[in-house]
Amino acid sequence: MMRFNLSRPSLTLVTVSLGGVMVGLDGTALTIAGPDVARTANASLAELQWIANAYLVALAVALFPAGRLADRIGRRRVFVAGVAGFGVISVLIAASSAAWLLIVLRAGQGVCGALLQPAALALLRASFSGKRLDVALGVWGGAGALSIAAGPVVAGLIVQHLGWPMVFLVNGPIAAVTVLLALSAVGESRAEGPPGRPRDLIRAPGVALGTVLTGLSYFSLYGLLFFLTLYLRNVRGLDPVGAAEWLLPLTAVLVLSAPIGGALTARFGPRLPIVGGLVLVLVGMLGFLALEPASAQAKILPAALVLGCGTGVALIAATQVVIAGAPVSMSALASALQQVATQVGGVAGILVLGLVMSWRVGTLVPAGTDVGEAAQGLGSGAAAFIPGFHAAIAAAAVVIAAGAVLATRTSHRLPAQPAGPPDAASDVDGERRHQQ
Repeated sequence: MMRFNLSRPSLTLVTVSLGGVMVGLDGTALTIAGPDVARTANASLAELQWIANAYLVALAVALFPAGRLADRIGRRRVFVAGVAGFGVISVLIAASSAAWLLIVLRAGQGVCGALLQPAALALLRASFSGKRLDVALGVWGGAGALSIAAGPVVAGLIVQHLGWPMVFLVNGPIAAVTVLLALSAVGESRAEGPPGRPRDLIRAPGVALGTVLTGLSYFSLYGLLFFLTLYLRNVRGLDPVGAAEWLLPLTAVLVLSAPIGGALTARFGPRLPIVGGLVLVLVGMLGFLALEPASAQAKILPAALVLGCGTGVALIAATQVVIAGAPVSMSALASALQQVATQVGGVAGILVLGLVMSWRVGTLVPAGTDVGEAAQGLGSGAAAFIPGFHAAIAAAAVVIAAGAVLATRTSHRLPAQPAGPPDAASDVDGERRHQQ
């Protein structure tokens, strides 16, 4: 009897990219919808930060257990569970208006994201190898970047015409399509043998350094987007669509730079793309020191393009260091480590730059002024927002500069063979028995 193998690499790439698009749209859409969510829920700056960060924190905490679970019981199974849960919780968020409940549900989304994201990258690792893996990761990164680019525009239109809850409702049909594709066109894969340990993974060549550099790539992006959105909505008074148009160049350039980062890494190895990417991020970040209360978009456009390009190149190159350096049998765990780095970097960017912002604003406003309100560009102390923003940008630049120096220790080339057990340790249904 003939058994057909439905685990076609191209369909696997489409499916996991669609899952990444859903998560990416959700993240950047919340950036635009944040001020509207805060008004509906009567949320303070701290509560608004936690509505954003609860997802990131829960994701970071759950990623390692989720990665090990995917390696043991099946990557497709865990991926499907994560996608389905993400879609259901998104619908619940759309029906909520209390700040505490939004924080709790966003944490639930984070757990679901922890299930789907490591499993997604592990499915790619099981389906591609060598330079094809480099290209596949570039396409996957480009799809995620496309969602980040489209997120502000889509969210701006939705928020302005349909209200912020619809931003989350759209995840429902995306999740349904992704689940159907995964069940019909993606083969199951799992690791054989004893489960790997995180400390063994960290010891693999380049993995620890790649993890740190991945986090740094997200540090500046998340922190900048969070406060730049507050500037556009509260200081400039732009509507959601207008704010999205401002952010579009920064996010859109990620669509092109992510695949370019994959191609550069395949051609030159990871060191040049990571160092060069972080240098571009540093230059772009410093360009935002020119931002003023009435700055024209054209004034900061060069800085936005340079920063977005550098982020995409550095992020994909650092991701490839982590994924390619890990044993195949620990693919999902390596993917979890990469995702932990992105979420910790994002949380750190928002929280650290938020602390710097609040500190600087607090030194400028009169006693008795609501510092949290002023740090959002609102109230009687709103004039202090721009100096606070500049202080946050300067702090981010110092961190990125340190990262660029650290990146010079990256290897010139990716490992020729994955460390640890050979590929035979990873069982992909159909690869060994596609015919009977």
